[in-house]
This record gives sequence, structure tokens and C-alpha cells, in this order.
Amino acid sequence: MKLIKSLTTFYLMRDMVRYLPVWVQLWMGVMMAVLFVAPLFFLDHAAAQWMSASFMLGGLIMGFLHMKIGITKLMGIAHLPWLYPLFLIFQDLSLPMISQNYTIWLVAAAGVSVLCLVIDAIDVIRYLTGNNRQQLAPPAPT
Repeated sequence: MKLIKSLTTFYLMRDMVRYLPVWVQLWMGVMMAVLFVAPLFFLDHAAAQWMSASFMLGGLIMGFLHMKIGITKLMGIAHLPWLYPLFLIFQDLSLPMISQNYTIWLVAAAGVSVLCLVIDAIDVIRYLTGNNRQQLAPPAPT
């Protein structure tokens, strides 16, 4: 039971609220709304299915990283699974006949994903080169 608890994202979410600045928490709320909740309304499209699944996989990766090293800039690596759904999002954006609501979600998801992935790439590179290894929160209890 202890292992199952430590692999979940509950501790991660708790520590994000405890240790991260409010603007980061707001940004995470936007990401969750656009990339996890909103796609649930478009599950008849592969891009939405893949984005929701990739968001959950990223949460599991973050939970594991949090358990091992705490909250650091390296956690941006958990957004790598978004690359395939982002490809599908851009592919769907090129289609001529799609619904207006789906198009709005595609544009929002593309914008949020690209911005987040750019920020994450910078953070992960800085972490790996040793320029910013600051621990923002301690590891989750195991």
C-alpha cells in the first residue's frame, strides 16, 4: 500500500500547492483544463484521446520523479509524451472541415503545449548542464 501511495500524484499535487509560486499553480490549472479536461469533450478524435492519455502518463512520470528527487526542473521531461498528440493536433488543424468547438480546443491545446514544451526544454537543458538543480520541494515520502 505504501508503494502504491508513493507512486501516485497526490503527494506531487500537495507539494506543488505548498512550494510553488501562485503563478505556476495558475499555469498548471490552465494546462490541466486545456490538455486534460477539455479533450474529454472530444474523445471521438484521436488527438484528444492521445492528449488525455499522455497527460495522465506525464502525471505518473512526475509522481515517480517527485518520489525520487523531489520537485526540480527535470520534471519537464514528463511532458515528452505530449509530442505525439501535438503532432495529431497540428494534423487536425490542417483539416478543412472540423467543428468550431474542436478547432478552438486544437488552437488552445497547440498554444499551451508548444509554450510548455519550450519552457520545459529550457528547464531540462539547464538542469542537465548543472545550471539550475535547485530542489523546489523535497521528495515524496516512500
